[in-house]
Amino acid sequence: MFAVQNSLNKRKLKKIFNENQQQMLSSDYIANLTDHLQQAVLAVDQSGVIVYCNDSASHYWQRGMELLLGKQNKDLFQADLLIQQKIREVLDSGKVFRIGGYVLQTPPLNERGAEIVIAPVRNESGIVDKALITLLESTAHQEFQARELEEKLSSSLGELAGAMAHEIQNPLSGIKGMLQLMQRELQSTKIKNNSISMILNEIDRVERLLKQLLLHSGPMPLDSSRFNIHELLNTVIQFEKNSIPGIKFKRIYDTSLPEINSDRDKLHQIFLNLLRNAAEASEKNSTVTVSTRFCGKWELTGTNLDPELNYTLVTVEDEGEGIAIENREKLFKPFFTTKKEGHGLGLSISFRLVKSLGGMLSYNPRDSDGSVFQVFLPEHIPVKV
Repeated sequence: MFAVQNSLNKRKLKKIFNENQQQMLSSDYIANLTDHLQQAVLAVDQSGVIVYCNDSASHYWQRGMELLLGKQNKDLFQADLLIQQKIREVLDSGKVFRIGGYVLQTPPLNERGAEIVIAPVRNESGIVDKALITLLESTAHQEFQARELEEKLSSSLGELAGAMAHEIQNPLSGIKGMLQLMQRELQSTKIKNNSISMILNEIDRVERLLKQLLLHSGPMPLDSSRFNIHELLNTVIQFEKNSIPGIKFKRIYDTSLPEINSDRDKLHQIFLNLLRNAAEASEKNSTVTVSTRFCGKWELTGTNLDPELNYTLVTVEDEGEGIAIENREKLFKPFFTTKKEGHGLGLSISFRLVKSLGGMLSYNPRDSDGSVFQVFLPEHIPVKV
């Protein structure tokens, strides 16, 4: 009796499932389910004709729905033979196909990465009569494209900056030479002229700016040598103590760290920029903390750094106001600054210099007010293949 009842229950459940399945696979149900999805959704029948598409598909292919419906799937995936082949296989076999990070080749989606799923849709007889295609543009590929575009723009800016710097520097050197000659002649006659001193100071400032612009142009030659990172940091700290009095510098060094093989002059420029920014962001009698330690392999996860290399981590921490959330993404871009006086090249140059040494410069907010900049330095400059 129990077996008979159990059999009846199974048949009843199967009937309910089949009825619900038909409702789920109806065009109206699919439309209600997919119309507001971020993914592009297409339904293709056994002859390869598109019989349904949602709003996102219309947006992805930059065509109205009426121009998509009735088209052959090969028209949308003309250069993507793999996708055409997999649609046919799903329609024939009834097996789901998935692929991640696929780079589409057919315009207008060419060169865009996507996550694609092709699933079978069965009719009331259990026969596959459609394939449902969902396509979502890959975030990772979008981020890669954004980084690639930013690097191209940065490179173009560097070339422009270099050309401008050279064009300005030559006549500026001549003007400076003539003013210095005038100043010496006036001094010999004991006539004081403060205007010339002021002009020379401004020329010196412009020359410093031009040198920084030149650092943005073209590849950077590297001069590698082995040295103790703490000796270099002490030299830079002493210079800053003399330049900006009233700021205390605290050192927390891991003295067991080995020497590194890198470009000493470029690291001097990097740490000078970071310590100067930290000191200028701090109130009088504040403390700027400089620390070093070995970088754990787990800290390299999610970065472009080589996990086969050992890294030293140098941290510069200040007690200033910190960086506003809306400004953090622009922090390392050329000419961005929150200072009343400044040209916004220090951090962008430091970022580029660290990258040229095979390392990474990052920003982290402090739990309280202030900023933390971290410099990841490899044991040696990686060889570029």
